Formats: sequence, C-alpha cells, structure tokens
Amino acid sequence: MFPEKPELTISIPSKTELLKMIVEMTKHIAIINQFPQAEAQKIALALDEAITNVIKHSYKGSMNENVKVDFYCHKKGLKIKISFTGVPPVLEKIAIDLNKMIKEKKKGGLGVELMKRIMDSVEYKTTGNTNTCEMIKWKTPES
Repeated sequence: MFPEKPELTISIPSKTELLKMIVEMTKHIAIINQFPQAEAQKIALALDEAITNVIKHSYKGSMNENVKVDFYCHKKGLKIKISFTGVPPVLEKIAIDLNKMIKEKKKGGLGVELMKRIMDSVEYKTTGNTNTCEMIKWKTPES
C-alpha cells in the first residue's frame, strides 16, 4: 500500500536539541497529509518518543551517531520508519499499568507504550547492524 520509496528522508545527528525540529516537521507532514491538527500532534509525539529512546538507549547519549527518518505518505495513512545503529532495543513483554506508574510518580518506561497507544502499528526490527522502528497511523483505523 505505501510506496516503496519514501516521500521524504531526513538524517539528523543524535542530538536532543534537534528533536524539536524533526517533531515540528513530522507534525507538518501529518497535517499536509490530511490528519487533523490534534492527531498530527500525537504522531509527532510518538516520533519524539522513538528518537529520544534511540538517543538515550541505543546510542547511550552519544552525539556522534545518526538517526534516519523516512516518511511514506499514502491517502489512507502515514508510515514513519526510523533507522539507527547502536544497541538493539529490548522491549518489555509485560503490560504497563499507567495508573499505577502515575500514582507512584515513576518516570521513564512509558515511551514505547505511549507510541503504541498513539500509532496503529509500532514494529521494531534488527537486520545486521541496522535497527528500525516502523510506525503506521491510518486515517481511519484498519480492521
């Protein structure tokens, strides 16, 4: 369904100060692809969480790495593919109790869960030295 080649590709250094730029760009791409403003903001938040996790966990805060983001646009949705090297992600298989974490004022550990709640699909893969996080948001959820 999505095109083979991305509509837009951007590669940024693994510096948290560049996150705002790519978050705003993601929001703009979602809006020009007919997502409502509020939904575009959520998509941008999911991307922010994903790249923050890459910088923090895969790159251990190193600012000398790169994060590549591909945007695939289709009339029915938007696919965002984040590619990076570094430590492959280790995802918890246990369910997260958000209410309990809020009551206990725990920070961290919510990024992937938040991404999954915002996006319709979130998949991580590792092939060779390259890790990818592929997120899809449909304009109307696929059944």
